[in-house]
Amino acid sequence: MPGYSKETGYYLNGKLPRIALIARGVRFPAGRWLRFVGAMADPDLVQELAADLFPGLRATPVPIVTLLTDSDVDRFERELQAELAGSMSR
Repeated sequence: MPGYSKETGYYLNGKLPRIALIARGVRFPAGRWLRFVGAMADPDLVQELAADLFPGLRATPVPIVTLLTDSDVDRFERELQAELAGSMSR
């Protein structure tokens, strides 16, 4: 059963790696998502914080996606699957 965001904020999935601004009440994409900063933070600061908190993410900026509806989550998951499938076929 999917979880839903209890408050709007930036969430990190370090395995992907991706940062998502997820709105309150929107379901989380598949995987483990950790809320680490509020919604009002500047995206550049969000990336800096992610690198400071998780040193393994310092090599390159972590992409940020905005997920304001469950439809956004569906689209994100499809795009991610396509990206992963493409990298496996190389």
